[in-house]
Amino acid sequence: MDSVLLAELPWPEIEATFEYEPATVVVPLGATEQHGPPLPLGTDTTIATELARRVAHRLEHTLVAPPIPVGPSTEHESFPGTLSIPSRLLEDLLEEYVDSLASHEVDRVVLLPAHGGSFPAVNAVVPTLAAETDIDLVAVSNLERYMELLAEGLAESGIDIDEPVVHAGATETSLLLAIDPDAVRDDDLVAGYEDAVSPARLFNRGIDAYSSDGVLGDSRKASADAGEQLVDHVVDAYVGFIREEFQALEGE
Repeated sequence: MDSVLLAELPWPEIEATFEYEPATVVVPLGATEQHGPPLPLGTDTTIATELARRVAHRLEHTLVAPPIPVGPSTEHESFPGTLSIPSRLLEDLLEEYVDSLASHEVDRVVLLPAHGGSFPAVNAVVPTLAAETDIDLVAVSNLERYMELLAEGLAESGIDIDEPVVHAGATETSLLLAIDPDAVRDDDLVAGYEDAVSPARLFNRGIDAYSSDGVLGDSRKASADAGEQLVDHVVDAYVGFIREEFQALEGE
């Protein structure tokens, strides 16, 4: 089976996969929000899905659920097309996702966000999910660690740039160039806002308080080779983390 994307498979193939134990499903969480002139609004969803796909190929008997393509994105709402939902709605949706998977005797679920606004919602709902279901649940939801991995991968690729806030700059543009190069508008790569960002101001006033085009960082420094190193670096770390977490759950 070449594809691990649940939505691309007929039900008999999914049933055959779920017959193995432990059957595992990764749920990617993205967003639909502006990413400046060069990148599409589905950037976070594309990244989350690709990370989940590669993680699934490295694990056994693992499929990838359809991504959740929206999350809390209020700081981007002044830009056309951005869709935002409250954290509580995302938490409710995750509960329904996991309940539905449990009905098909899935043994393990991995929640994998790649949109910063969704990390708090994932962390908030995990205790409830763990208490209400027999599924072994792992949330790859340490936003600080995700940012560290992206910074490490960028440095290893030879791109000398500091992006304390990752949004539409060299990091995400490199990721898209590696994952879906046709989605990147090369002629629109720009140097965005590169100075310090106050999280309070960012979320209270919106990203346009810093950048009129919605870019934090310099997308002109991006490259597909850097993006491939970034993906590999994150996936290596995530697979190790997920395996350790599942081993710990087995020992409880």
